[in-house]
Amino acid sequence: MDYLKSISRVVLGKDIPSFPYNIGEKVDSFEGASIWSLHNGTKKEDGTSVSVFTFDCNKQKDRLPLAKNAFKKFRTIRHPDLLKYLDGVETETYIYIVTEYVSPLKDQLKLHEDNNLKLWGLYKVGSALKFLNNDCSIIHGNVRISSIFTNKAGEWKLAGFELLSSIKEENPVIYTYGGLVVESAKYASPEVSKNSWNILKDQEVWVTDSWNYGTLIYEVYNGEFTSAKQLDNVESIPQAICDRYRQLVSTNPKLRLSASSFIEDGLKPGGFFQNDLVQVNLFLENMNIKEAKEKENFFKKLNNCIDNFPEEICKYKILPELINALEYGSGGAKVLPPIIKIGNSLSSTEYEQIIVAAIVKTFAVPDRTIRLSLLENLGSFIDKLSNKIVNDQIFQHVVTGFTDTAPIIRENTVKSILLLAPKLSDRTLNNELLKYIAKLQMDDEPGIRTNTTICLGKISKHLNDSTKKRVLVSAFSRSLRDPFPHARVAGLMAFSATSDYYDATECATKILPCVSLVMIDKEKSVRIQAFKTADTFIKRLEKLVESMPDTAIPDPNSTENSSSLGVASNVAGAAASVAESWAGWAVTSITKRVI
Repeated sequence: MDYLKSISRVVLGKDIPSFPYNIGEKVDSFEGASIWSLHNGTKKEDGTSVSVFTFDCNKQKDRLPLAKNAFKKFRTIRHPDLLKYLDGVETETYIYIVTEYVSPLKDQLKLHEDNNLKLWGLYKVGSALKFLNNDCSIIHGNVRISSIFTNKAGEWKLAGFELLSSIKEENPVIYTYGGLVVESAKYASPEVSKNSWNILKDQEVWVTDSWNYGTLIYEVYNGEFTSAKQLDNVESIPQAICDRYRQLVSTNPKLRLSASSFIEDGLKPGGFFQNDLVQVNLFLENMNIKEAKEKENFFKKLNNCIDNFPEEICKYKILPELINALEYGSGGAKVLPPIIKIGNSLSSTEYEQIIVAAIVKTFAVPDRTIRLSLLENLGSFIDKLSNKIVNDQIFQHVVTGFTDTAPIIRENTVKSILLLAPKLSDRTLNNELLKYIAKLQMDDEPGIRTNTTICLGKISKHLNDSTKKRVLVSAFSRSLRDPFPHARVAGLMAFSATSDYYDATECATKILPCVSLVMIDKEKSVRIQAFKTADTFIKRLEKLVESMPDTAIPDPNSTENSSSLGVASNVAGAAASVAESWAGWAVTSITKRVI
């Protein structure tokens, strides 16, 4: 009964009423591998996921010094490759250590056979040991799979600080309590097994950690070992690291390779850490000190290789670094394509929280290359943007491109309207946007004038009826007077594509007269299109006049009226006969024309 009460206190956090974390279910796969029990937890304030390591002081009194030492070292030592400490508390019955949310490495190894991911993990552990051994003169003393955890990105984080000791301390814990860790005899280095933990006083600070780093490599590729003799079997270990692995597990501590040297060898040209995953992550971690040209080349390469990376690495490691580079300008325009590519694997909620938030901020950036990249890639993410975000936060920045002094920005801004128009509000579309389009029809660049006309033709279906009547005829008629031939062709095609929007009067008195003027254009391409457009409107008129009365004469019974009616009838019949003899050609919709 006391045992059940104890468990209840841990699970519910009742030992410490002010403890700001909820302690949830125990991670069963970790049970028995350490002096700690691992629980999933959440922060009470905002529900953030955390991990909680719990130690029962009453049940493991002999190992209490180990738990106290780990708690102390968690609070005082920080490094990116060590498990991140968040909070902790010690009571008479329990010690709680709260860290970033992680899972046991053992669980990841069961799910992933990715050799590059394993090498990246080994690099991270080696980097942590280099920091401890070389920079801090600290012995870890407990390097093994059960001391390593993986975060959401799948990155390995070193923990297991029960024996962590500085050789500068007066009474290092490892010399006295080294034999109390779980399975200490199995993982003890040969010199410790033959003598005692005190033998480490006369050795280099890294010798026992290097041995355990070697046994870690063995277990990562082979699974658990039961005897040191098994460490000689290197069949499953990548050939590229075999020689250095053998030096790590040398029985002679004086010949043993340090983790620092292992890392340095792997990073040399042609070394075992020279793979895309490791190199990409290392570049991202040091991007602030890279030159602009290096970054440009890196992002080109990244966009091609991220398809081969584990999804969790892309989402939780690479993507945050890219977002940071985009928002603060260190990545330049080339950073956007890989962001969009990774974003496609996110859920709708994640996309809105991560990608959309960054894109909205970036649209406000004055850097032309970044703005151009956003416009060029708009089609990749426009469907993920809500109408509200487009109207309230993005459009106001996009329209600055209409008046930009760089023609390429103005041109791509025009093209972007084709994607933005369906999401714009009635007021924005029918008033504000059309003011910019009217100005661009008089742009100095003939290509921009042409594309503006095509753009207006394509978005006309989104305009309200009054705007269509007020704007389209005058806009397209203006383009027919443009000195640039392609602009005149664009105006003719726009008229054809929007022919259904005009009534009989507009067709007969406004449009056909304008079109007829360019039937004798100096450019053959314009003349050909003019006749096609005229044919379209003549057929349109034929349909419209079908509903008109045969005559406007009020009294059909009078002799005079009957005579007139006969004449009118004969004329109409003759016109119909002529019309039927003309070969018509349906004009391809302007929506199929690529800008």
